Amino acid sequence: MYALEGNHPRTGNQWRFFQGINFTYIPRSMRRQFARDWVRTLERTRGNVRFTWELVQRRYPYLKNAVRRYFYRPTYYIRDLNEVPLEDIEKVVVSTWSKDFSKKLKASLISKFRKALRATRGRR
Repeated sequence: MYALEGNHPRTGNQWRFFQGINFTYIPRSMRRQFARDWVRTLERTRGNVRFTWELVQRRYPYLKNAVRRYFYRPTYYIRDLNEVPLEDIEKVVVSTWSKDFSKKLKASLISKFRKALRATRGRR
């Protein structure tokens, strides 16, 4: 989505990360839907589009739980990056990866919701 480097203006904490979508947290059928739509968007805008948090919230709300931050320094954190050609995006995004955490994420969210609900009921 984007990268940040520098210091936080209020806290002074150092930022060295980029924010992106980890597709293993999205069901494969939704991956395909996103890949097709995103390729059409890239073609229509000739690549002149910004993928922002606001865009995710408005147009792709199902991606919210898959947004992750990845630290890119020190350099050993991320290695062997490959750029995917536009014509291969759908195949790469939808591919039958061995990892699919979407069900695990859903179960985790349900568990957190239930705990919050019990805590709310206990305060009455």
